[in-house]
Amino acid sequence: MFLVSAAEFGIDLGKHVGDGSSSFTLVEALVPLVAVIMVFGMPIVIVLAVLRYRANRQRSINEMVLKLADKGQPIPPELFMEPTKKKKSDVSSGLSLVGAGVGLMGFFWFADAAEAVGIGFIPLAIGVGQLIAWKIEQQKKDL
Repeated sequence: MFLVSAAEFGIDLGKHVGDGSSSFTLVEALVPLVAVIMVFGMPIVIVLAVLRYRANRQRSINEMVLKLADKGQPIPPELFMEPTKKKKSDVSSGLSLVGAGVGLMGFFWFADAAEAVGIGFIPLAIGVGQLIAWKIEQQKKDL
């Protein structure tokens, strides 16, 4: 319908840009620009999607309340409460992080990147810390 080719604007996508020593095509020049826009634009898109979801959810709750009020029905207070999320236990989180740390260490070890094995110690140490905190809390509850 409104498709326009680059040639209509006098742009040759195969044309080399730059000085004689290092030339690259226009498409190759645009790849880093698009990558940067995607990296910094994606968090904005995610935040906007979450905000839109919350606004739509609130709008539907408000419409339901208005319909109930018009019919003279009682409005349940549960409509206005935020859903409660079940908190993951420290044991579950700690064991997951320990497993992730050991997995990263094994991955880098077997990928012949022994200098990067230390990266796996970060989640491993956080997981061990959570397990220690859970054990201390259990001991305090028993007293």
